[in-house]
Amino acid sequence: METAVFLDRDNTLIANDGDLGDPDAVRLIDGVAGGLKALRQAGYRLIVVTNQGGVARGKFTEDDVDAVHQRIATLVDETAGAGGLIDRFYYCPYNPEAALEEYRRDHPWRKPHPGMLLQAARDLDLDLARCWMIGDQGRDMEAARSAGCRTLLVTHRPEAEKEAKPDAAVTSFTEAVDVILRESRPPARQSAEESRSEKPGPARSNPSSAGGNPSQGTARDGGDLADLRRTIAELTDEIRSERMSRAEFTGFRLAAGLCQLLVLLLALLGLLQLGSTDVFLKWMLGAVLAQLLTIAILLLDLKG
Repeated sequence: METAVFLDRDNTLIANDGDLGDPDAVRLIDGVAGGLKALRQAGYRLIVVTNQGGVARGKFTEDDVDAVHQRIATLVDETAGAGGLIDRFYYCPYNPEAALEEYRRDHPWRKPHPGMLLQAARDLDLDLARCWMIGDQGRDMEAARSAGCRTLLVTHRPEAEKEAKPDAAVTSFTEAVDVILRESRPPARQSAEESRSEKPGPARSNPSSAGGNPSQGTARDGGDLADLRRTIAELTDEIRSERMSRAEFTGFRLAAGLCQLLVLLLALLGLLQLGSTDVFLKWMLGAVLAQLLTIAILLLDLKG
């Protein structure tokens, strides 16, 4: 199994305080490209995991998110003088308070849920107990802890460290890279130059311990516990996803419910006219047609 460094995007890799859907506005933070190259050369896969609620707010589209990610990958490679440094981009466009109905729900990929990290582990065969997360928000740390990863918070605010409870806190991306390289000895794998053919491709999300400094020895000694924690997190993630799917309410389901009430009303009126065969058949025919309409609406909902 391989090791990886999970990376938050905004204000971790690029300078951005709001919703960003314009690739021309991408600006790498100082030290990011060199730091990513050093991590890749040390044997880590590099995976970006980011919430993109701007899609849910109608500020830009998922295609715009992909364009921004392609721009980030290109800038990183050009600045570092290497190819294919970032392996994957995972993002979640959903938000429970979305302006657009199709994105208005929680999702197991939305941090602080660990869904993106768990999916990446399945896709790339990662040992999460030996992986790291670099981010600037408490939700990044929480997602990583739930997945069983070690955490690094990039911040200048002592109160943020107290709230987020990372394994370690630093003031720059370069410092975060130094901590990982100092504390870890991942197994050797192909270098970035050897993996130029591995082109980064944004992964679409259309559907997911506080204390002292982390160390490789601690991760190895607690491997069984980390595996158990990761398994529990995966099961919890799947259960949450299933529950949210069942609980999701749509306009199609509302229409189907109203049509079903109409079916019952027409059938009741028909039963009250048993004395007149012609009238009874008319009411029951209406009930059958309404029932067919209900089925058609539910099929449309499933297709959507």
